[in-house]
Amino acid sequence: MSSLRRLARKASVPVALVALCVLATTIASTLAIAGPNTGFLDANVGSRVPVDYSADEVPLKIPPLSPEIIDAIRGDRERAAADAGTPAGPAGQTPGPDGGPTPTLPVPPPTLPVPTPTLPPVPTLPPVPTLPPTPPLPPLPTLPPTPNLP
Repeated sequence: MSSLRRLARKASVPVALVALCVLATTIASTLAIAGPNTGFLDANVGSRVPVDYSADEVPLKIPPLSPEIIDAIRGDRERAAADAGTPAGPAGQTPGPDGGPTPTLPVPPPTLPVPTPTLPPVPTLPPVPTLPPTPPLPPLPTLPPTPNLP
């Protein structure tokens, strides 16, 4: 029982110190919050930009491409095909709204074969040295027998 009392005496000082720190922190934070001019925020936090997330009343209409743009695309495609050595477009294209072929994206160039890298030879490690044998430990001295108490 005396060891329990001794432990309680030793622990009472740190416990009292922690309780005192918590009490001081609580009082300081309460006084800081209760200070002047902390009851309101004198600022406008509303957005200055009006936002309307509803659906558009008039749907967006994209005007058709002009014939000059379509002709420029065809010319670019023909020049790219002549540089690549491939035909200007796939056979059997469906006609577009103006009677010409429907513009399609150019075919990507073929990829070049990538050479397979060769790995360097694996180095050989030197043999692991053998450790000398450890000498046996000396025997421990024997203790005298424990006396029997009455």
